[in-house]
Amino acid sequence: MRMRRRDIIDQGLQRIGNNTESLRKQARIKLNRILQDLYLQWDWPFLWTTVPITVPTNGVFALPTDFLKPEDDQALVLVSTMGTQYLLPLQEVDHLMFAQVARPGTEATLPRLWTMDYATKTGQVWPRPVDTCAATLRYKRLPPDVPETPTQPYDDDIPAFPWDAYLIDAIVQWGMEYEADPRANDQLAKNREQLAMIRGATWPERSFRSTVPLDPTVFTTPWRGE
Repeated sequence: MRMRRRDIIDQGLQRIGNNTESLRKQARIKLNRILQDLYLQWDWPFLWTTVPITVPTNGVFALPTDFLKPEDDQALVLVSTMGTQYLLPLQEVDHLMFAQVARPGTEATLPRLWTMDYATKTGQVWPRPVDTCAATLRYKRLPPDVPETPTQPYDDDIPAFPWDAYLIDAIVQWGMEYEADPRANDQLAKNREQLAMIRGATWPERSFRSTVPLDPTVFTTPWRGE
Protein backbone atom coordinates (compact mmCIF):
# COMPACT_ATOMS: atom_id res chain seq x y z
CA MET A 1 0.00 0.00 0.00
CA ARG A 2 1.30 3.46 -0.93
CA MET A 3 2.20 5.75 1.94
CA ARG A 4 0.52 9.04 2.81
CA ARG A 5 2.55 12.20 3.18
CA ARG A 6 2.02 12.04 6.95
CA ASP A 7 3.60 8.57 7.12
CA ILE A 8 6.54 9.59 4.92
CA ILE A 9 7.30 12.61 7.10
CA ASP A 10 6.73 10.70 10.35
CA GLN A 11 9.23 7.99 9.44
CA GLY A 12 11.79 10.50 8.22
CA LEU A 13 11.60 12.66 11.34
CA GLN A 14 11.70 9.66 13.66
CA ARG A 15 14.92 8.49 12.04
CA ILE A 16 16.63 11.82 12.69
CA GLY A 17 15.24 12.01 16.24
CA ASN A 18 13.33 15.27 15.86
CA ASN A 19 9.59 15.04 15.31
CA THR A 20 8.60 18.40 16.76
CA GLU A 21 5.65 20.20 15.22
CA SER A 22 7.81 23.12 14.09
CA LEU A 23 10.06 20.80 12.07
CA ARG A 24 7.01 18.92 10.77
CA LYS A 25 5.67 22.15 9.30
CA GLN A 26 8.94 22.73 7.49
CA ALA A 27 9.00 19.08 6.36
CA ARG A 28 5.65 19.52 4.61
CA ILE A 29 7.09 22.40 2.59
CA LYS A 30 10.30 20.48 1.90
CA LEU A 31 8.44 17.39 0.68
CA ASN A 32 6.65 19.54 -1.89
CA ARG A 33 10.01 20.84 -3.12
CA ILE A 34 11.52 17.35 -3.23
CA LEU A 35 8.62 16.13 -5.34
CA GLN A 36 8.75 19.15 -7.63
CA ASP A 37 12.47 18.61 -8.27
CA LEU A 38 11.86 14.94 -9.06
CA TYR A 39 9.07 15.80 -11.51
CA LEU A 40 11.02 18.58 -13.25
CA GLN A 41 14.48 17.04 -13.39
CA TRP A 42 13.54 13.59 -14.63
CA ASP A 43 11.12 12.04 -17.12
CA TRP A 44 8.95 9.43 -15.38
CA PRO A 45 6.49 7.11 -17.16
CA PHE A 46 3.66 8.03 -14.79
CA LEU A 47 3.92 11.70 -15.78
CA TRP A 48 3.23 11.11 -19.49
CA THR A 49 -0.40 11.39 -20.51
CA THR A 50 -2.68 12.00 -23.50
CA VAL A 51 -5.63 14.40 -23.51
CA PRO A 52 -8.17 15.51 -26.14
CA ILE A 53 -7.61 18.94 -27.66
CA THR A 54 -10.04 21.09 -29.65
CA VAL A 55 -8.41 23.29 -32.28
CA PRO A 56 -10.71 26.21 -33.23
CA THR A 57 -10.78 27.92 -36.60
CA ASN A 58 -8.39 30.65 -35.46
CA GLY A 59 -5.76 27.95 -34.99
CA VAL A 60 -4.92 28.84 -31.38
CA PHE A 61 -5.71 26.47 -28.51
CA ALA A 62 -4.98 26.39 -24.78
CA LEU A 63 -2.52 23.85 -23.43
CA PRO A 64 -3.53 21.81 -20.35
CA THR A 65 -2.95 23.58 -17.05
CA ASP A 66 -0.48 20.89 -15.93
CA PHE A 67 1.40 20.90 -19.26
CA LEU A 68 5.18 20.75 -18.95
CA LYS A 69 6.45 19.66 -22.38
CA PRO A 70 5.32 17.57 -25.37
CA GLU A 71 6.39 13.95 -25.56
CA ASP A 72 8.11 14.49 -28.91
CA ASP A 73 7.92 16.76 -31.97
CA GLN A 74 4.79 14.98 -33.26
CA ALA A 75 2.83 14.89 -30.02
CA LEU A 76 -0.19 16.74 -31.45
CA VAL A 77 -2.27 14.33 -33.54
CA LEU A 78 -5.28 15.40 -35.61
CA VAL A 79 -8.17 13.00 -35.02
CA SER A 80 -11.11 14.39 -36.98
CA THR A 81 -12.52 17.43 -38.75
CA MET A 82 -15.59 18.11 -40.90
CA GLY A 83 -16.95 14.64 -40.10
CA THR A 84 -13.87 12.81 -41.41
CA GLN A 85 -11.62 10.68 -39.22
CA TYR A 86 -7.85 11.06 -39.39
CA LEU A 87 -4.77 9.99 -37.50
CA LEU A 88 -2.42 12.73 -38.64
CA PRO A 89 0.54 13.80 -36.50
CA LEU A 90 1.31 17.50 -36.85
CA GLN A 91 4.95 18.49 -36.97
CA GLU A 92 6.06 20.80 -34.18
CA VAL A 93 8.45 23.58 -35.25
CA ASP A 94 10.16 26.41 -33.41
CA HIS A 95 8.83 29.96 -33.40
CA LEU A 96 11.25 31.22 -36.04
CA MET A 97 10.37 28.53 -38.55
CA PHE A 98 6.67 28.92 -37.81
CA ALA A 99 6.89 32.66 -38.49
CA GLN A 100 8.72 32.01 -41.74
CA VAL A 101 6.31 29.36 -43.01
CA ALA A 102 2.94 30.40 -41.61
CA ARG A 103 1.64 32.93 -44.09
CA PRO A 104 -1.15 35.01 -42.50
CA GLY A 105 -4.68 34.21 -43.58
CA THR A 106 -3.89 30.79 -45.01
CA GLU A 107 -6.66 28.25 -44.43
CA ALA A 108 -6.90 24.55 -45.18
CA THR A 109 -8.92 21.50 -44.21
CA LEU A 110 -5.93 19.98 -42.45
CA PRO A 111 -3.27 21.86 -40.47
CA ARG A 112 0.30 20.66 -41.01
CA LEU A 113 2.50 22.44 -38.45
CA TRP A 114 2.20 23.68 -34.93
CA THR A 115 4.23 25.57 -32.36
CA MET A 116 3.92 26.51 -28.68
CA ASP A 117 4.08 29.69 -26.68
CA TYR A 118 5.24 28.71 -23.19
CA ALA A 119 4.60 32.21 -21.85
CA THR A 120 0.88 32.07 -22.63
CA LYS A 121 0.62 28.24 -22.53
CA THR A 122 -1.03 28.12 -25.94
CA GLY A 123 -0.43 26.18 -29.11
CA GLN A 124 -0.97 27.39 -32.68
CA VAL A 125 -1.43 25.40 -35.88
CA TRP A 126 -0.90 26.29 -39.54
CA PRO A 127 -2.68 26.49 -41.87
CA ARG A 128 -5.72 27.63 -39.89
CA PRO A 129 -8.44 24.98 -40.17
CA VAL A 130 -11.65 25.89 -42.00
CA ASP A 131 -13.57 23.95 -39.36
CA THR A 132 -12.98 22.97 -35.74
CA CYS A 133 -10.60 20.03 -35.37
CA ALA A 134 -10.51 17.30 -32.76
CA ALA A 135 -6.99 16.26 -31.77
CA THR A 136 -5.01 14.57 -29.02
CA LEU A 137 -1.88 15.82 -27.27
CA ARG A 138 0.74 13.58 -25.66
CA TYR A 139 2.70 15.46 -23.02
CA LYS A 140 4.52 15.40 -19.71
CA ARG A 141 2.41 16.75 -16.89
CA LEU A 142 3.54 18.50 -13.73
CA PRO A 143 1.49 17.44 -10.68
CA PRO A 144 0.55 20.53 -8.68
CA ASP A 145 1.77 21.21 -5.16
CA VAL A 146 -0.54 20.16 -2.35
CA PRO A 147 -1.11 23.17 -0.05
CA GLU A 148 0.36 22.69 3.42
CA THR A 149 -2.79 24.06 5.02
CA PRO A 150 -5.21 22.78 6.02
CA THR A 151 -2.90 20.06 7.28
CA GLN A 152 -5.38 17.16 7.26
CA PRO A 153 -5.85 17.02 3.45
CA TYR A 154 -2.10 17.46 3.00
CA ASP A 155 -1.20 14.69 5.44
CA ASP A 156 -3.72 12.27 3.89
CA ASP A 157 -2.56 12.87 0.32
CA ILE A 158 -0.58 10.13 -1.46
CA PRO A 159 2.18 11.63 -3.66
CA ALA A 160 2.24 10.80 -7.37
CA PHE A 161 5.84 9.61 -6.97
CA PRO A 162 5.45 5.88 -6.21
CA TRP A 163 8.79 5.17 -4.45
CA ASP A 164 7.97 5.93 -0.82
CA ALA A 165 11.30 4.70 0.55
CA TYR A 166 13.22 7.25 -1.51
CA LEU A 167 10.99 10.09 -0.28
CA ILE A 168 11.59 9.02 3.31
CA ASP A 169 15.34 8.96 2.74
CA ALA A 170 15.17 12.39 1.10
CA ILE A 171 13.41 13.77 4.19
CA VAL A 172 16.04 12.10 6.38
CA GLN A 173 18.89 13.70 4.44
CA TRP A 174 17.24 17.13 4.65
CA GLY A 175 16.61 16.65 8.37
CA MET A 176 20.23 15.69 8.98
CA GLU A 177 21.35 18.88 7.25
CA TYR A 178 18.91 20.84 9.41
CA GLU A 179 20.36 19.22 12.54
CA ALA A 180 23.97 19.69 11.30
CA ASP A 181 24.35 15.92 11.48
CA PRO A 182 27.74 14.86 10.00
CA ARG A 183 26.03 11.82 8.45
CA ALA A 184 24.11 14.05 6.02
CA ASN A 185 26.66 13.69 3.20
CA ASP A 186 26.66 9.90 3.53
CA GLN A 187 22.88 9.88 3.34
CA LEU A 188 23.02 12.14 0.27
CA ALA A 189 25.35 9.67 -1.46
CA LYS A 190 23.01 6.78 -0.60
CA ASN A 191 20.03 8.74 -1.94
CA ARG A 192 21.80 9.42 -5.23
CA GLU A 193 22.62 5.74 -5.63
CA GLN A 194 19.05 4.78 -4.80
CA LEU A 195 17.66 7.27 -7.32
CA ALA A 196 19.98 5.90 -10.02
CA MET A 197 18.66 2.38 -9.35
CA ILE A 198 15.07 3.60 -9.51
CA ARG A 199 15.77 5.35 -12.78
CA GLY A 200 17.34 2.20 -14.21
CA ALA A 201 14.28 0.13 -13.35
CA THR A 202 11.77 2.74 -14.50
CA TRP A 203 12.40 2.55 -18.25
CA PRO A 204 12.31 -1.11 -19.32
CA GLU A 205 13.58 -2.11 -22.76
CA ARG A 206 11.35 -1.07 -25.69
CA SER A 207 9.33 1.30 -23.49
CA PHE A 208 10.69 4.29 -25.43
CA ARG A 209 12.04 5.03 -28.90
CA SER A 210 15.41 3.47 -29.66
CA THR A 211 16.05 6.02 -32.42
CA VAL A 212 15.22 9.71 -32.76
CA PRO A 213 13.43 10.57 -36.05
CA LEU A 214 14.81 13.34 -38.25
CA ASP A 215 12.80 16.51 -38.68
CA PRO A 216 10.69 15.99 -41.85
CA THR A 217 10.58 19.74 -42.44
CA VAL A 218 14.37 19.74 -42.86
CA PHE A 219 15.27 16.24 -44.07
CA THR A 220 13.62 14.42 -46.97
CA THR A 221 13.68 10.81 -48.05
CA PRO A 222 17.16 10.10 -49.46
CA TRP A 223 17.50 9.58 -53.20
CA ARG A 224 18.46 5.99 -53.98
CA GLY A 225 19.28 6.46 -57.68
CA GLU A 226 16.78 3.81 -58.80
